[in-house]
Amino acid sequence: MFNFNVPRYEKVVKDAIALRPQIEKAVDEICKEGYSNLFFIGCGGTYAHSLPIVYWMDTTSGIEKHTVIAAEFMAMGHKRFSKDSVCIFSTRSGNTKEIVAAAKFCKEAGARTVVYVSNDNTPVCEYADYKFYSFAEDDCLCEAIYTYMFTLVGRFMKNAGEFPKYDEFMNQYAGIVPYLLKGKEQYEDRCAAMAKEHKDTGYHMVIGSGMLWGEAYDYAMCILEEMQWIKTKSIHAAEYFHGTLELVEEDTSLILFYGEDETRPLMDRVMNFSKNVTKVINVFDTKEVELPFTDPQLRKIVSPMVMYAITERLSCHLEKERNHPLTTRRYYRQMEY
Repeated sequence: MFNFNVPRYEKVVKDAIALRPQIEKAVDEICKEGYSNLFFIGCGGTYAHSLPIVYWMDTTSGIEKHTVIAAEFMAMGHKRFSKDSVCIFSTRSGNTKEIVAAAKFCKEAGARTVVYVSNDNTPVCEYADYKFYSFAEDDCLCEAIYTYMFTLVGRFMKNAGEFPKYDEFMNQYAGIVPYLLKGKEQYEDRCAAMAKEHKDTGYHMVIGSGMLWGEAYDYAMCILEEMQWIKTKSIHAAEYFHGTLELVEEDTSLILFYGEDETRPLMDRVMNFSKNVTKVINVFDTKEVELPFTDPQLRKIVSPMVMYAITERLSCHLEKERNHPLTTRRYYRQMEY
């Protein structure tokens, strides 16, 4: 695969998987002490990656949970937040201003703070009651964050009697790395071709739903907009028919994120309409990727991570074709704002 370090990737994901005993110990302690609700607090990509987790819980769990954008959470004063809340954070840098401020606020309010960080000894660590560290960079960060989230939330649900297959899931998940690599290889050639075709395309619509709505939101904003400076709109499949479809013409680029949850028919509805209008539709489908689970129902849980893994191949090839490094920024972290 182009510009991809397999041993590095294997180490990043396996190191995150190895956090399981630490995470389970923390969750078991919190459950023993008692808690009122879970707050997933993020910004940008870390907010986006919490959306599938909350969808998963919405469809399987009675645990009260909220997903909030850090800066808005600080401004709004959430009425369900209290010292009995468990506040869940993820951060690559460990110094994102909004995340550090929110973690500090939550800890000082007496709530318990749970933090995954891929750069240790950074400001956010000071405010973590439970810190989980494993190194990761942008191209493989999502796999580390999701591994942490699957383990953390899965354990909460197991302890609540809502996820009896938790141990089966985690034991099989421990062998997921070769499957993710195979999925990347499956999409390598088509992503290379897509990047060549779209190196000068000025606008995309990225459409997803259910477990993959967060990934559509993330890929549009954090990859195509932030890292490639391409105008992009993330669209929920159910909302596509309430405005955005009026902008579709025969050369409009649609990128469809197909998952394996209850909302897959919503994506079919988008496809069935759009294929009669535009000639430019590209599909990423997690169903095409083999996974290590004996129970097919468990595939739904990891589908957002699989989507991230395969779309990373498009990001890598766009960087090459557009001669635009994924690390280049004009404004983000380049100035005060």
